Amino acid sequence: MQRFSRASLIEGDAKTPDVFARYQDDPQVVKKMISLNLAGDAATAVGGLAEWLENENPDDHLVTIVNLPANAGETLDGLVDLIIPVCTDLGYDVAACYSLGKGAEASLSLQQSMDSGLLSKIDESRRLIIIPEFAGTRDSFIYTNKAVAEKYLYEKTVLPKLAPVPTADVIFSSPGAFSTMAKRKPEGFGVFQAHTLKRWLKDCFAALDPVFPEPLFPEPPALHDDMVDGERGPYE
Repeated sequence: MQRFSRASLIEGDAKTPDVFARYQDDPQVVKKMISLNLAGDAATAVGGLAEWLENENPDDHLVTIVNLPANAGETLDGLVDLIIPVCTDLGYDVAACYSLGKGAEASLSLQQSMDSGLLSKIDESRRLIIIPEFAGTRDSFIYTNKAVAEKYLYEKTVLPKLAPVPTADVIFSSPGAFSTMAKRKPEGFGVFQAHTLKRWLKDCFAALDPVFPEPLFPEPPALHDDMVDGERGPYE
């Protein structure tokens, strides 16, 4: 939103639509609820996603975020040979953020996706493995301590923890987008909470930079004073 003024959001987790709730009143975001965890009917779930992307997603929304349910791999990994070609044909540059869990099951799921699932079909520079610092230090995650972690190529980052806990509780329990809170303090916000949120957001944006490298869309060059009136620049 900050970079492109608008965005589209597909909430794929119908049971816990937390991201949808954050942006439900934001006019900069076009929102759609599409359940992407249909046990035994993955094709229907992916078909609904593809249909919306092709027919309903606004052309001027340069970024579309799909918030996946925690066990979305069961739906998406088996249909990766459909998902990626569809997105490519529609002109989407696909990137993936994978928030790592601490246990052995999370480690195995990531390896399977890297080997033959969704992540295996995404360019290594466009897949980002996230260590959520609120869950623990890097060394406390089983995957990061396994030799297999060095087998795969990907970008990696640490999503910073929001602290102290009482301040985090106030922020996470307040409705609306975090960036909006930083500009217009909600009820119960003090100066400390406001500055803590701004600092945390800045660190979060930096952590996610590998997904949106600068410049994602190059700016046209500035016109020079010596350019003749009516002369066309290379981007015109």
